[in-house]
Amino acid sequence: MQRWEKKAVDQGSIMTYKAICDNCNGNGYINITNGKGVTEPKQCWICESQGEIKYEESFINKLINDHHHRLH
Repeated sequence: MQRWEKKAVDQGSIMTYKAICDNCNGNGYINITNGKGVTEPKQCWICESQGEIKYEESFINKLINDHHHRLH
């Protein structure tokens, strides 16, 4: 399963990457049990109910660079 997908964006040469949201598993909603034991579906606040999280290329490059330096 491919977790990262590289997509071109019409905003110049900015590249974005998409990842499935770990909070809702790509559904866009999660089930929350309230204090009375009733389960209700709620919109995911992490991905804003999109099911995917978008990252810009500069953010991904910083993550890779930081991780590389921690390993060495």
